[in-house]
Amino acid sequence: MKQVFLIVILILILPLQGKSQRIVAGIESGMGAFSMKGLKEFNEIGMQEVPFDTKVVEDFPMYFYYRPYILLNINNVSFGPVYTFQSTGSRVSAKDYSGEYRFDMIVNSSAPGIYGEVNLYQFNKIHSTLTSIFGFLFSNLRMKEFLKVQEEVLTDESYKFKSFNLFLEPGFKISYPVRFLNFGINAGYQIQFGIKSFHLTDNKDAKLINPESGDPVKPDWNGFRVGLSVSCLLPLSSKLPVNY
Repeated sequence: MKQVFLIVILILILPLQGKSQRIVAGIESGMGAFSMKGLKEFNEIGMQEVPFDTKVVEDFPMYFYYRPYILLNINNVSFGPVYTFQSTGSRVSAKDYSGEYRFDMIVNSSAPGIYGEVNLYQFNKIHSTLTSIFGFLFSNLRMKEFLKVQEEVLTDESYKFKSFNLFLEPGFKISYPVRFLNFGINAGYQIQFGIKSFHLTDNKDAKLINPESGDPVKPDWNGFRVGLSVSCLLPLSSKLPVNY
């Protein structure tokens, strides 16, 4: 995978030698909303199958994402490698004098990709930019079920799953430079595509199946992303000024 990214970057950079080039290094962080339709349905079916009343305490809520990147800036266009980490989870539980039940699902993804920016217009020092990311979604899911009746633990099991898919995230950014730093407000929508479902980490044939429909369950990272970013622009040549 690393070799593929290096080849793509070299192919993009080599024809541009001699033009005004600068390096942008930055990081973005914010909140993401995650659909997780298949996992939510899995929870609903599981709640119907247990012989006691349960409730959903957490249902894959919005949570933080983190995104470092390094871009090659050429005039009004920037592009380069980016990495995104995001996570969310759910909990179904029940607790009273007779015992306790918990069913947790924690899901996260590591997503390397290619990030591109195109400057639209500038008003005073305020820049507006179209952004786009295409990348790979390596998702990990951990399920943990716990049941205790009186003082006896009847169930304490955990399972690990993983999945691979692709994604596209178009977006928009408004930024403002302060000396050698550039601060931005970012908004986008992540679109997952691909048909790979969850399977056990050590067994590709053991898939996570919806017990009602019989369909494989896959991650669903679709949703809005809103965050803040800070970046530093440095010239590739000492003759170029370090500013925006």
